[in-house]
Amino acid sequence: MKVAVIGARGSVGRVCVTEIEYLGHEAILLSKEDEVPSSVDGVILAAPIDALEFANRVVDCSGELPNTSLVLPNIKTSESTRLRIPNCMATLIAKALATLHEYCTITSIVATCMQSASGRGWRGVQALEQNNTEELFGGQLLNNVLQHEKAEYEERAIKNDLNSLFGCSVTATSFRVPVFIGHTASLRIETKDPILAEFLPSVDTVDPRSMENKREVAISRVRIQKKTADLVVCGDQLLCGTAIPAVASILGA
Repeated sequence: MKVAVIGARGSVGRVCVTEIEYLGHEAILLSKEDEVPSSVDGVILAAPIDALEFANRVVDCSGELPNTSLVLPNIKTSESTRLRIPNCMATLIAKALATLHEYCTITSIVATCMQSASGRGWRGVQALEQNNTEELFGGQLLNNVLQHEKAEYEERAIKNDLNSLFGCSVTATSFRVPVFIGHTASLRIETKDPILAEFLPSVDTVDPRSMENKREVAISRVRIQKKTADLVVCGDQLLCGTAIPAVASILGA
């Protein structure tokens, strides 16, 4: 298949291109101003653009294209050809908790989210590298933790997407941390039925750097009390949280 990636040179776009090629398909690299070739089989929006009509399946990674249906492979499907994947932090959390929800039915999620600089694209990475983060992040991020620069918007996106995926109540609080790639969340989960440890397979310890370029989400620090669990999840939000679900959705997986 030929898949066009709009915003292909940004942080999300580059990883989407790599994922398309990893799966043996052809990526067509486009900027926001380029026309989409009629020969493509689908389009991934790796950057926000003005609303457009698309002849083929489109998957939005920005969350800003109107009239889309939420989809997350293996968790939520849609027959629409105009799709969007969840917020990247919500995607990582959902992937970690999907099995638990299937067997125990999650009723509540409280999430403290620690999100990396690449959530603002390459500009965010460069700002952290150069210790010049005031404009993008609203303060000095190096050797510091800041409230997410768009906290209300981000927290609402995480809440709404997890609610759509699991039908549970959600409270999210988002911070920026001085990390280049990878998001981490500390979670308290409540369920309808008692929780078994096998539904939350964990590792001894996890950190964003060790999860960079990994295709899965890691779970750690699991503490279960009947129908309540405290845990930490961590993953590469560019690859695991965005590119993998976006490309799988465009390919119809």
